[in-house]
Amino acid sequence: LAPASRCDDAVFLRRVFLDMTGTLPRAAEAKTFLDNPRPDKRAQLVERLFRHDAFADFQAMHRCDLLRVKSEFPSRLWPNAVQAYQYWITTACRDNLPADRFARELLTASGSNFRDAPVNFYRSVPRREPAFFAEAAALTFMGIRPEHLTAAQRDGMAPCFAMIGFKETAEWKEEIVFFDRARAEAAPPATAVFPDGKRVALDPARDPREAFADWLTAPDNPWFARCTVNRLWHELTGRGLVHPPDDLRPDNPPSCPALLDFLARELVDHHYDLRHLMRLI
Repeated sequence: LAPASRCDDAVFLRRVFLDMTGTLPRAAEAKTFLDNPRPDKRAQLVERLFRHDAFADFQAMHRCDLLRVKSEFPSRLWPNAVQAYQYWITTACRDNLPADRFARELLTASGSNFRDAPVNFYRSVPRREPAFFAEAAALTFMGIRPEHLTAAQRDGMAPCFAMIGFKETAEWKEEIVFFDRARAEAAPPATAVFPDGKRVALDPARDPREAFADWLTAPDNPWFARCTVNRLWHELTGRGLVHPPDDLRPDNPPSCPALLDFLARELVDHHYDLRHLMRLI
């Protein structure tokens, strides 16, 4: 296949504004860019847009779609919790929180749905059962649809989510999500078996969600980095290297395996910095 020719400055300007901020450039911004003679002006524009308020808002919108940030059916997060959740996600995008830390903070969060916003990840799951939490984590961070998880894979991950507790408070619609240590210490010893076959004995004194986060964000995890870069490629180009982007499985191969592998290595080697990948793309 012959590569496409390099787009001209006007096309690049329009596309980079739409892809990074969801908006078009103002006339004065367009003129300034097009009249700029510097050979590195495209790279300069990308860096400037990283600092634009609309960049954080637009990236947060994509993540809110992925994480089911919605007040009513089916998530039932309620407005106060949605406001806190959306603000936390936007702040993470603005501050360039690395992808592995974002996933870990989301998966291991405890506290009030109004004050410790990442706990709403668990509150957005329709059924509060370990297997359904495992499915939600696999879909979000591994790009594996529930119907393509085997029963063994789902049941192997479920113990990592078996000790999540929920309790109401006196405040209307407030709920506390927590690691139920007393229940964990009273339960028989448990072992998690991850989809790559790795087995981990779960310490009853430690939140088992941390064991899942450790495995998920390890540099050699075969899903997390690939899923993350594939979603970003889809966001910026309109189509995933694996398409649909939430359907990573052996019989749905990427259109360009070498590119997906390269970007996944870049993400790991640059400490899960999504802006590094955006610069490359």
